Amino acid sequence: METEKTIMLREIGMQPDFVRGNIDDMLANMRLVVADRDPGTLVHGFLIGCGDSYCAALAARQFMMRATGRFIEPVEALEFSRYLVADLPPNSFVFGISNSGTVSRTIEGVRLARDRGAWTFAVTVSADNKLAQTAETLIRVNATPNIKERADGTRIVTPGSITYTASMLGLFVAAIAIGERLGHLDAAASAKLVGELRATAAAMAAADAGTAVLALELAPTFTRARQTVILGGGPNYATAYFAMAKWFEGLTRPCHYSQIEEWAHEHYFITGETTDTFIILPPGGGHSRGLEQAQAAREMGSRVIIIGEADDADARAAADIYFPMPGGLPEELTPFVYKLPFEYLSCEISRVQNIAFLGFDNKKRQEVNFRQIFNSKETKSTVAGAAR
Repeated sequence: METEKTIMLREIGMQPDFVRGNIDDMLANMRLVVADRDPGTLVHGFLIGCGDSYCAALAARQFMMRATGRFIEPVEALEFSRYLVADLPPNSFVFGISNSGTVSRTIEGVRLARDRGAWTFAVTVSADNKLAQTAETLIRVNATPNIKERADGTRIVTPGSITYTASMLGLFVAAIAIGERLGHLDAAASAKLVGELRATAAAMAAADAGTAVLALELAPTFTRARQTVILGGGPNYATAYFAMAKWFEGLTRPCHYSQIEEWAHEHYFITGETTDTFIILPPGGGHSRGLEQAQAAREMGSRVIIIGEADDADARAAADIYFPMPGGLPEELTPFVYKLPFEYLSCEISRVQNIAFLGFDNKKRQEVNFRQIFNSKETKSTVAGAAR
């Protein structure tokens, strides 16, 4: 019988093939969905979700804006449903993201947005779940669920990996189809973006083996006596947030994430010899600032771990430990690849140090968590502060 750790490792390894195998069908479906839609109804874009799904929204923003020519706003689901939706502008389109399709707050946001005339999408695994039935349009992402049930009825819950990739892919592909419908992408521009997605799958595969080996080697060194801080900017601010979640889920340990600039204003003051400072550093807008932050962290005695392009000599020199990633990807696509060290590390540290995922060896912890996420009471009003 597979353990929770071997299941997670298997799912991490499935991700390149998942991206490769799903681009064409998902794009064909989205093209059909938007073909009869008046482009004038696609003006204001919102991406909503919780947890990993919110991270997917953050990761997709830059690519979606490039593909559609529209300003796209990622919003945490409660902020959207309890504060923003009452003032939703006309001609809005809203993507509700949830692998399970059963997250109360995301369902609530989609329902309230649809009530206000927005075109609503469900980015989820099945047409049968509540999110899909609440939204107008389904974007089905063909991923395995995080919560799996064995033949004997017992549940296995693993930190998200392929599910996160699936949510991102659904958003990226949807953006291409919408960009075509709006006339923002001609055939050549669309083909270029699709080609970039295919190259991303190849980069994920190329990064896999070396990342897995280094993560296994490093796993014993991440002891409870050390603290972890993870920095990212632009689309990889999402990766830093996602990575923090893997520390919580895989290790049940504290972890901090920070936007690259904000580290100097906040997390710097807790940085010292027992700190592991990760910096997600692809070529792009945050690269030069990330190098400066790496220098400061090392001066304070921190162990600095950088994820960057394999041939980035400056980033290698700034790091105590370096995770080399394949080069050539646009920055907005690197979240698919640069998250890999955190998936492998969280799983291997958990395995080597015998830590139960999510602390769910405690049945009460699982019961309370599921109640909080899946059975929260939904508000019926779009007015902030109204009775729930």
